[in-house]
Amino acid sequence: MELRNKYIGLQSKMKDSAKGFSQLGDYGCLFLCLCSIAEEYNHDSKNGKDFDIMTFWLACRSKGYIGDEFFCKDQERMLELATGVKWKKRSVKHLPEVVKWNEYTVEKWYNPRTKYTHFKRRWGDTLTSSVTVREGSIKEYYVYEAQA
Repeated sequence: MELRNKYIGLQSKMKDSAKGFSQLGDYGCLFLCLCSIAEEYNHDSKNGKDFDIMTFWLACRSKGYIGDEFFCKDQERMLELATGVKWKKRSVKHLPEVVKWNEYTVEKWYNPRTKYTHFKRRWGDTLTSSVTVREGSIKEYYVYEAQA
C-alpha cells in the first residue's frame, strides 16, 4: 500500500469501526497528520526507523506529548520521538513557492458556522468528507522542518 493512501480517509475509518478508539475518529486529524509526516520522513530519509501508529500513540501518551481527545501538546517533540531528529514548526499564512525537501506541511482549516478546526495534508485528508473543509477556509499552514 502506498504510504499516502494509508492515511487518506483513515480518520473516518477509525470513527466508523473502532468503538474503543473513536476519539481518534473524532479528534485525531492533527495526530494522524503528524503520523504521516513521521512515516514519510522515515521512508524518504531511509533512516531505518520503523513506525507504528499505536506504538507512537502510547509513547506520546507516556511522555505527555499528547492529551485526551488526541490533543497534540508538543508536536515538535512528537516528531522527534518518531524520527530521531529535531524538528522546528512555524505557522505561515501562505506557503513558500518551494517547499524544501526536509519540510512537511499541514493545512489548518476553520469553519465559522460550526466553529470546528480541522487539519489535513495537502495531498490528502484523513476524513473522507470534511464539513470543515467543504464549508470553511484555510486559516494557516504549519510547516515542520526536520533539522537533520
